[in-house]
Order: sequence, then C-alpha cells, then structure tokens
Amino acid sequence: MTANVTERGTRPVLVGNVSGSTGDRLDGLKSMLKGNTTVDAIIGDWLSEFNLASRSLQARAGRKGGYEPGFLYSLRDALDEYITYRNPHLRIAVNAGGLNPQGLADEVQKLLSSRGCQKKVAYVIGDNLLPQIDSLEIQPLTRATGDFESWKQKYPDIILATAYTGCWGIVQALQEGADIVICGRCTDASTVMGVAAWWHGWSRSDVDKLAGSLVAGHLIECGCYVTGGNFGGFLSLFPNYYDLSFPMAAIAVDGTSVIQKHSNQNGIVTVDTVRGQLLYEIQGPFYYNPDVIADLSGIRLEQVAQDKVYVSGFKGILAPETLKIAVMALAGYQAEFSVYVTGLDTKEKAQSFETMSRRMLETSQYDVLDFQLYGTPKEDPQSQLECTLQFRVLAQAKDPKLVSAGRFLGPLMSNQLSGYPGLTANVDFRTAEPKQLCTYFPGLVNQSHVQLSVHFASPLVSKGEGVLVPRHEVYTPIHQLPSQPDYQPTDPALLSSFGPTVKAPLGLAVYARSGDKGANVNVGFFIPRGLRESEKYAWLRNLLTTDTLRGNEASSETYIERCEFPGIYAVHFVIHGILGAGVSTSVKMDALGKNLAEYLRARHVHIPEKFLAKEAVL
Repeated sequence: MTANVTERGTRPVLVGNVSGSTGDRLDGLKSMLKGNTTVDAIIGDWLSEFNLASRSLQARAGRKGGYEPGFLYSLRDALDEYITYRNPHLRIAVNAGGLNPQGLADEVQKLLSSRGCQKKVAYVIGDNLLPQIDSLEIQPLTRATGDFESWKQKYPDIILATAYTGCWGIVQALQEGADIVICGRCTDASTVMGVAAWWHGWSRSDVDKLAGSLVAGHLIECGCYVTGGNFGGFLSLFPNYYDLSFPMAAIAVDGTSVIQKHSNQNGIVTVDTVRGQLLYEIQGPFYYNPDVIADLSGIRLEQVAQDKVYVSGFKGILAPETLKIAVMALAGYQAEFSVYVTGLDTKEKAQSFETMSRRMLETSQYDVLDFQLYGTPKEDPQSQLECTLQFRVLAQAKDPKLVSAGRFLGPLMSNQLSGYPGLTANVDFRTAEPKQLCTYFPGLVNQSHVQLSVHFASPLVSKGEGVLVPRHEVYTPIHQLPSQPDYQPTDPALLSSFGPTVKAPLGLAVYARSGDKGANVNVGFFIPRGLRESEKYAWLRNLLTTDTLRGNEASSETYIERCEFPGIYAVHFVIHGILGAGVSTSVKMDALGKNLAEYLRARHVHIPEKFLAKEAVL
C-alpha cells in the first residue's frame, strides 16, 4: 500500500483519535471508521503513569504482555470496517506498545494476515533506558521528588526507566511504507505530530508548524474530552449524553487546525469544550515536547462552524536538549478498606474509630497510615443514602506482612462491636489484600541517550538493527529554556467595582478543568462563551489569586504557580506535590486530580449579580 502522494501536502491532514487512555471505549476505532467524515489518519493514546507501573509489575512477574491490549481488541472488533475503509491510504499511529511494541506489532500483523490483509505494521523502539539507568544523569522534573540519587537510595529496586520520545520515529516508519505504527512511550501528542509532519513534509526546524500540531495533538489526545466529556457544561448535552463522537483535527500546512467531530454522532465541539481540554494537564504557557516547545501564551480559538473550532496563535521554540524520563521502582505494599458512618456526629464517629485503630497498630512501622472521611450528611435526610459517609482507612509499608489481613484489617475490624453507633464495614475486603506498589520519579535526561529505530513486524521482519531515526541536530540550550511564569493579577481592580454580589457556587459563572502531572495537579478556570465575557474575565482574574486558591487542599507551604491566558479568558494554577509521589502511590481518592476542578467550582464566592442574570449566563 503506497501513500496518496497527489494529496499529501496539498490540503490539511484530517486525523481522528480513537482512544484517550487505557480502558477507553473499545468501539473507538469502529465508531471513527463508521463516522460520516473520511479521515486520513487515526491515532490513539493508551499510556499513563498508572498503567506503566502495572505493566512493569507484569513484566517483572514474567507474565506475557507489556503492551496495552485495548488497541488489539478495538482493531479486532473493527477489522471488517478497517479492511474495507473508503480511504485505502489510511494510516494509524498509536502508543499502545507500552513496554513491548514488538509484541503488539506482531499480534496486529498476525491478525491482519489471518484475513489476507497486506497492510504493513511497523514498531518504534529505543525509549527503554533501564539498561543504562546506572550511567544516566537524571534531573528532577518537579521539586516534589528531591534529587534522583537520594530517591534511588530510598528506592533501589528500579523496574522501569522509559523516555518520553517524540514524533520522528513515526515519520520514519510512515516514510518506510508502514500502514500501522506501534510506539512505546512516545508522548501523547507525538502520534498526531508524526502524522502531520509526514503528511506535510515538515523538517525539525519548522518549529511553528510543529508547535501547531503539538497543540492539535494535545486537544484530541484525550478522546471525547474535547467533544463533551469531562465538560463543565455537560448538562447542555442532555438527553444525548452518551456515545460521544471521538474527535478529529484538520491540521493545515502552517500548523493551524480545526478541531471537529463526526456530524452523525453525539457530542459537541465548541470554544468552551476546546478551552477545557487545552487547559487540561498543562504546566503553564510553555508546553514542552521532545521535538518542540509550544508557546501557548497567545493562543486563539474561534468557532468557525457548528462543531468546528479553529486553533491559532501558537509559537514554536526549538526542541529542548532534554526529554522526560519516567522511572519506576518498587515501593512496598498497600491495603485499604472502608467503613460507613451514618447520621449525626459523623466527625466524632470517624475520630473515635481512628483513635481505636491507632492504638491497635505500631504506627511507626508504616510509611503511610491515613484515615479519610468522604462526604457530608444532608440535614433532615429523606433516605439513608443522604446521610451515609465513607470512612477510608489506608496503609502503606515496605513489609507486606504489616498490611496483611492478620496485622491490619483483622485488628482494626475487631473494634467494630465496641465502636461508634452503626459502625458497618464495606464487606468487600478485596482491597484489604496487600498489593504491590510502584513509586514514580519524573525526570529529565539528555536526548543523546535515546536512539530510536524502526522495525517491521513478523512475518515482514526487517534485518539487522532496523532503520535508525536521525536525532535532532540543534536544540534550545538548557540555559535558554523558557520557565513557566508565576504572577498575580497585574493592574488589579477592586472586586467591589463589579457591582452588587450574591454568594453562590463559583461554577454558576465559571468552567474549570484539572488533571495530574506526576506529583502535581493543574487547574484552569475559564469564562464560558456569552455576554460580558471580557468583564467576567476581569473579575475572575482579580478574584483568583494564589492566596484565594489555597484552602483545605493546599497548605501554606505548598508551592503554587499562577498565570493567565487572556486570549481564552482563563486563569491557570499548578499545585506542586499535592499527589505525593504520583498516581501509582497517591493516598488521595482523587488520585488523578480530575475532581479538584469540580470541587473548586462548588465553592461559594461572591459573584456579581449581573453575571448571573439569565441573559448573561451561557
């Protein structure tokens, strides 16, 4: 199968996403192929810190796999549609290879060959740096971890070290004739960047164009997050809030893009849904990627048609000399269970159980022993559900015996008959069985340590070392890398200048999106489209200072960065270290930081009455 060279580079490339994470809908590929818009390429993202840890433990135990099977399942389910798709030149690039791209590529090639399909499957390797771990100089990516040498002394049993690679392995594979490209830990947006760079013939020096494709990749990498999923205005999609269309990006030769969806499928694409995804999991206006740094400070979004948003205003900076590396090490074991607290005196009931529990254990032997009360009882409840809270008890320790049923669950539950009124456990105790933990060190390593190569899957096995992927020749020097800004409102205005107020949930006037990046959580607040947008934004940026954001979720010592995106009426924060060592060992129930935005939208603030008037809302 050869590329349609007559069209490449003469028009935008239309790229569709079919997965935003491991466990995403398995019908993603089928729904994209059955949509009423013909795409040129399909991409998918399956990797995260969480499943890198689980796949590492799987590989350590000698179990088959190491890759994410979701893509294979989706392809099997959509095989008829894929083989007969109306665009015979369709290309696919995914990062579902995880720790074993070759294994997944071989399975995909075997599946295609079983149907007589002649499409070629390539895989890209070179991101695994575990064999070099003792010789690598790794700088911490966040202040929450401390330095790498100290971390390694604390957690010497390292089981994974994988670099977050860029797009040029995908470009090389497509140039070599691949129809499907399987990557390991390339960055979430690199699949989109690779397809766009191949289609338009970009070089590594086309930084503005690459930055545009990075932005487009970021906007569609999380699947339905940009078509109505995880959207503050989701109620507007009712009653058809299901089977949302996976998104597409039409990326032009200058890097600008139009984010869109299939018109015959549910969901929406608006400036607001795009704003929400743009603010998701970023760390400020500079978006770092192995192949380019995108400056988002001037980003612009324009609704150009129904379910079509034009993205422009970005700038590109030459690739950084370093790239991200994820290091995982064994960190001990965890067990947890929950009891229910109902009715009156809930805080006192929970405190009594914690006091009893701590007297039963040698607390100094545990790395973590945490007691967390979730929920607030409704006054004058009309059902038992309205006044029942969850009390979560969680322990982590190096020795699995300390979190075994005989040393943890059993002793603590022996208090139930002498405990508070109504003490009842969740009787599913599977979470109380010790599970092995991985802890996470996000770092930076020089790009010179990574050598990517492209191979073809059996039975189309390439000989020798495969095709080596050239490295970058020119980087932005480390001392010239832009740092994320941190500032409070400039030219501040008195909040009283916006008129009479009413105390109400912030979310009545403001949308928000939050997410995890290692130990950090970011949260971006933005003004929905409607009347008085600029005036509402002036109020929002004056309301949301760093001190205002601090509350029960962040102590006075927590480092918080704040900046603004005036082009999209947004205020952005990064809260450092709030997830501890990251998702895989976080003690928070909201381990991915996704609910922080919704919690903050529920907080009551003084909102100008004119902003809540019917004609001014949405």
